[in-house]
Amino acid sequence: MGKSVDILALEDSREIMSEVVANESLSAEDADFFHREGYLVLPDFIDADYNERLIREVDALMGHRKEKDHRLLVSYQEMGMLTSHPPLMDKLEVLMGGRFSLHHIHSTRHDAGNGGVNWHQDYEQYPQTNRSHLMVHVFYYLNGLNGEVGDLLVLPKSQDVVVPNGGMRLFGTEDLPGSLCVDDLTPGSAIIVHSALWHARRPKPGGEENPRYFIDVSYCQYGVLWPAYGKMQEINAMAIEQGLGRDGRYDYVYDSSQFFERGPIREQFERANEGSLALKLKDVG
Repeated sequence: MGKSVDILALEDSREIMSEVVANESLSAEDADFFHREGYLVLPDFIDADYNERLIREVDALMGHRKEKDHRLLVSYQEMGMLTSHPPLMDKLEVLMGGRFSLHHIHSTRHDAGNGGVNWHQDYEQYPQTNRSHLMVHVFYYLNGLNGEVGDLLVLPKSQDVVVPNGGMRLFGTEDLPGSLCVDDLTPGSAIIVHSALWHARRPKPGGEENPRYFIDVSYCQYGVLWPAYGKMQEINAMAIEQGLGRDGRYDYVYDSSQFFERGPIREQFERANEGSLALKLKDVG
């Protein structure tokens, strides 16, 4: 059965979860924990004032979506600046060993009755064959987690098991051997997860008076080309225009040249995708 995790009670339990001080860079111990287990917990990562502004902006976003207004998330002041939040940038530079680029930002409010999401992983690779370079998702829980609406499930160390993104959906949102259930987080907390880590959102009753405010921001390590996110060039151009690079310090985060479009190569790849791909190498087979 999965373990239910109370983040506030983990001071002496670093073998289960690692907590990181919000405004400090990562220690070697923290980095080792992440690379081994596949995640890091950052309690109270967003200061209270900024957190409240983000919550108000997510409420505004939900109103816009109701009106079929689907403006780019980087056009929102607070959510846009979150993509280059300096305390996070410092931590990612340690984990990535250098530079990285924004893949996407998603924001939503999960109201009571939300259906949850089955087990999956979010590592972008076409096809899925290795984990040579690092991609991370940063999950922000603006009003924390309290066991209502939806709990986060993670399977430590699963990031090195190469499977398709949805290859484990048949497990639904049930506990898996060794999995953890995160259902107690303070407002403004964040969790950095290796994008290939198996995770899920288990639906829970309640939340009528306390919806679940959620933002996830994803980044890819420099060194290989990654599959692009929709409207990436438009998003990155707006990010630079909006000053999200913070006077040029983080302009590199909005670099579309680190990505490729799958569409133009999909048909050619599908024709070549038969048997063992290693046999396509020159002088092999």
